[in-house]
Amino acid sequence: MDEKTTRFRFYILALLFVATAINYMDRANLSVAGSTLQQELGLTATQLGLLFSAFTWAYVVAQVPAGWLLDRIGPRHLYGWAIIIWSFFTLIMALSSHNIFASTTSSFMMLLICRMLIGVAEAPGYPSNTKIATMWFPNNERARATSIYASGQYIGLAIFTPLLGIMVAKISWESVFYTTGAIGIIFGILWLILYRDPQNSKRANQSEKDYIKANGGFDSNQIHADSQKVSFAEVMYVVKQRKVWGIFFAQFAGASTLYFFLTWFIVYLEQGLNLPIAKAGFAATLPYLMAMAGVLFGGFLSDSLLKKGRSLTVARKIPIVSGLIISSMICLANFFEDSPIIAVVILSIAFFANAAGNMGWVALGDVLPKKMVGTVGGILNVCGNLAGIISPIIFGTLLEKTGSFHWAMYYTSAVALLGGISFLLIIDKLEIIDLSVMDSKKN
Repeated sequence: MDEKTTRFRFYILALLFVATAINYMDRANLSVAGSTLQQELGLTATQLGLLFSAFTWAYVVAQVPAGWLLDRIGPRHLYGWAIIIWSFFTLIMALSSHNIFASTTSSFMMLLICRMLIGVAEAPGYPSNTKIATMWFPNNERARATSIYASGQYIGLAIFTPLLGIMVAKISWESVFYTTGAIGIIFGILWLILYRDPQNSKRANQSEKDYIKANGGFDSNQIHADSQKVSFAEVMYVVKQRKVWGIFFAQFAGASTLYFFLTWFIVYLEQGLNLPIAKAGFAATLPYLMAMAGVLFGGFLSDSLLKKGRSLTVARKIPIVSGLIISSMICLANFFEDSPIIAVVILSIAFFANAAGNMGWVALGDVLPKKMVGTVGGILNVCGNLAGIISPIIFGTLLEKTGSFHWAMYYTSAVALLGGISFLLIIDKLEIIDLSVMDSKKN
């Protein structure tokens, strides 16, 4: 009797989903507690702004080193300990109100250092997710799996943010950091206990492993090679590839729209659409929920196209290109500032499309040799998070210079449109980059 194929890879997917939700919960907790924290600790607006930005700067700087480590020690230990470490520093942020910190400056420095260390510790997150999805899921399931775990970030924004807000109002701002930190530490320990790479898993039977391997997942014969040193020459060869640059720019373009919703969105609802804060908070949930639906739609669409016999290139280009181009309609909200409902619907459609096209990690996993997913994935994450540094600054500068949100919205639309066109035209074919070509060129 044939061995029944297990489906343990979907338990791995559940772990990735929870890890991603915790990741974004710990990014959002400061913004939720920020106003109350500022008042109680006597921080200036400039100091609070520095705390908001400290995470992203540290996160970006740590991307490539984190990817380098990932390719050497693997996702089980790196990811598990990263979750524990960032959650520990999240928890002790609450101690900044303790009387041991006798001045505003000392409390501020405590928070600043913690936020930077959280940024460093979260750096392995998405490279680890990509490496795990590449190992555990065959080609025709990978986009769907990626969309499912990526939807965790939008759940973190749509659900956890109001819950944490209630905790600030009913208990204290410190309770937010105690709670989110403790949750992360517990999950990090569970990750170390539960997660194994497919070749080491006792829960996935040989039939499932064969199925994964036969359809483009991990290769047990490649596991040793995957742990070999990734040379600088190999990295440079890969990042010079035209298709990789197309993926990098599309990632920057998609993240530019994403960071509008993570930074300026509530301000836009209040000042651009003249909504009171209570209505603005309610209106903000719709685009986040639409984004969650969008990221699931994009992944399922891509895998469906593959199952229908479309090429990998077509299956990835359709959701990514159409998602970026449709999200460029965000600027149409400029013409409906007197009709907030219509404007919010436009924003929701744009965020849905943006999330549906948020498949840069999937496309990168399609073209990279598996031993390089961590290193080059770190570079991809730098591209995405540069948008998190650059775009909000440009947005704020345009707002200050013009006195309205119009040109800032046009900027966001233009970047999304260029990203979609570049992915369509720059990338010719998505296929694994052959490193052996390097040796043949040398000879």
